[in-house]
Amino acid sequence: MLADNEEKNWGRLIKYHRQQQGLKQDDVAVGICTPSYLSRIENGVVIAEQAIYEMLLARLGIDLVHEKEQLTAKRALLETIYEKLLSNEELTQNELLSLESFQTDTFQQEIDLLAGLVYSRYLLSIDVLKEARELLIKLEPLITWHQDRVTQMYIGITTFAHLSHLEFQEIILREEQQQVSNYMNTASRFEQANYFYHLAFAYNRYYSFQQSLFYIDIATQNFSHQYKPLFQLKLYSMKGVILNDLHRFQEALVEFEAGLDLLRNVAAIQTPRQWSSLYNNIAYCYECQGLFKEAMSYYEQANSFYEDLHTVINWMRASYQQGDEETLNKLFIEYPRERFNVLHHQYQWELLKFANERNITLTKLKELEELVFPHFEQQEYYSLTLYYAPLWAAFYEELHAYKQASKCFKLAFIASEKVRQRMSC
Repeated sequence: MLADNEEKNWGRLIKYHRQQQGLKQDDVAVGICTPSYLSRIENGVVIAEQAIYEMLLARLGIDLVHEKEQLTAKRALLETIYEKLLSNEELTQNELLSLESFQTDTFQQEIDLLAGLVYSRYLLSIDVLKEARELLIKLEPLITWHQDRVTQMYIGITTFAHLSHLEFQEIILREEQQQVSNYMNTASRFEQANYFYHLAFAYNRYYSFQQSLFYIDIATQNFSHQYKPLFQLKLYSMKGVILNDLHRFQEALVEFEAGLDLLRNVAAIQTPRQWSSLYNNIAYCYECQGLFKEAMSYYEQANSFYEDLHTVINWMRASYQQGDEETLNKLFIEYPRERFNVLHHQYQWELLKFANERNITLTKLKELEELVFPHFEQQEYYSLTLYYAPLWAAFYEELHAYKQASKCFKLAFIASEKVRQRMSC
């Protein structure tokens, strides 16, 4: 006897092909079962004997044994593609062509849902975010919320979609209110590790560092004894970032060093982006400790592997704090404002340029304050507020504008309180 879910899929398949051929239930059911019984089979209300499915499908010109073989092969290929996407591995041309050929707007069977979900995950991996979200919205009403592959893939893929759109709170609220991780209990340990890694990432970006640490440890436990070096590197890096945010700097550096050791010894993951990302994290760890010279050195190394404007802005900020005007001026020349397309990068560039030139006027201070700090607040860039607001307050104090200075100190205090509240959760 087939599993219940699979038999329901055969019922849906019968209905789909019957409608495609323009046949009524009476036409298909005659001599096999009653039309009302066929209706219940098609809608998954009853589970019939396998012989009934075989006869009904045969009447529609479909060989059940061949169909099962085809679906088994299709499911295996989708699982292979999905695991490669989770592992950040490139798909072969044949895999991509197969995945695209599986796409259908009918979603008559579980396999169609799986194909749609895996395709949406592929779209997310190549940053086609709008089309991926539209497909996920179309699939959402068909999710049954059981411990099945469709639900598990839907949870994993929508979590990644929320991360891609920087919707961290949506991930956190869904887990806290619905405990969707319970649906993942029967998924592979690697899938569970991926989900908890993404959950840790969301909590970290939401400044809830203790919760983030809790989930990265769960991810690491689920991943133990598996050989996927790129994901292992992500775990080392993420835990280092979290520990750094908790000001446990030496422990953070231990994680980063483990990542470097892995990167040095596994050629398959030695890409410029991976080197750059890890060195950038190390640099930021030193910057947070006030070791700006060391931070500058690592930011420079990071940018030499892979030019990243986020790293450049960090390098500029560390150079300013170190008082290294020569390096900072070189960076301003090499990286003018128009090269940056992320708004908070542009704003930091303007703040640092103004601060470095030291041509401080009350008008310009107010202009930049009113432009930049509301954006930092709206986007919850509390770490940026905590650095730049006190700097601006100091400039106001130099001009004896104590009311404005007080306002900036208040912005920093509010930001620190919000971070403290989230860290205590």
